[in-house]
Amino acid sequence: MKKALFFLAFISFNLGTFSQIVNIEKKRKNVKGFQASIGLDFNIKDNGKQIIELKNSADVQYSYKAHTLIFLNNIKILNIDKGSFVNNGFQHLRYNYTVKDSSFITLEAFGQYQYNEQKLLTKRVLAGGGPRIAVSRKKNFSFYFAPLAMFEHELLSDSLNTETKYMRLDSYTNLYFNISDFVRFNHILYYQPRFTDFADYRISTEAGLNFNINKHLAYKVSFAFDYDNQPPENVQNTFWYFNNKLILKL
Repeated sequence: MKKALFFLAFISFNLGTFSQIVNIEKKRKNVKGFQASIGLDFNIKDNGKQIIELKNSADVQYSYKAHTLIFLNNIKILNIDKGSFVNNGFQHLRYNYTVKDSSFITLEAFGQYQYNEQKLLTKRVLAGGGPRIAVSRKKNFSFYFAPLAMFEHELLSDSLNTETKYMRLDSYTNLYFNISDFVRFNHILYYQPRFTDFADYRISTEAGLNFNINKHLAYKVSFAFDYDNQPPENVQNTFWYFNNKLILKL
């Protein structure tokens, strides 16, 4: 029985790809001090085609009094039959300052470098900041809203090697609801229109439900949706994934 539960803990169904918008909210940790996790994956598969996959990730956060520093790194390289490369990744650095300890307003500043060959994104450099507002913060419910502004420099590998420099609104919301001792709900939404043309926008959303079946077993289901209203040529404007898994707690 234990072996069966251990196997079920790793069952998941995942449809999707690398998002245009990096979801920082789900990476936040409500703890003080230093927290870090680093991962390195190397996989080789042969199903008629040889597939070599290399992934590196780092998730680092340091929080002291009113100051919080977050660094994220994610790199993925995929090689198929020693010829076709798919390369994507990002590096993100964010600083938070709570105006007063336990205050409802936090000031944010961030920078990011991103690339994604699948979406013809040679590079995207972002820099911005603004307020993060705790609209409601209770034991079983919290809601945050952030109307940030950012500068975006983007270079595409399309037929024109398009290069753009825009100012965008970088707004997001984060809703957490502890429905009961057994059920938790979380929803994060990003909306990034261009200030001079709101018809040019991106939307990214992720919602999840977590069910604590008992003290050793949990079930989690999540859905994410990524939409770019004006994607590069020959790149679809919608990407999504659905994920569900059983989690064994030892």
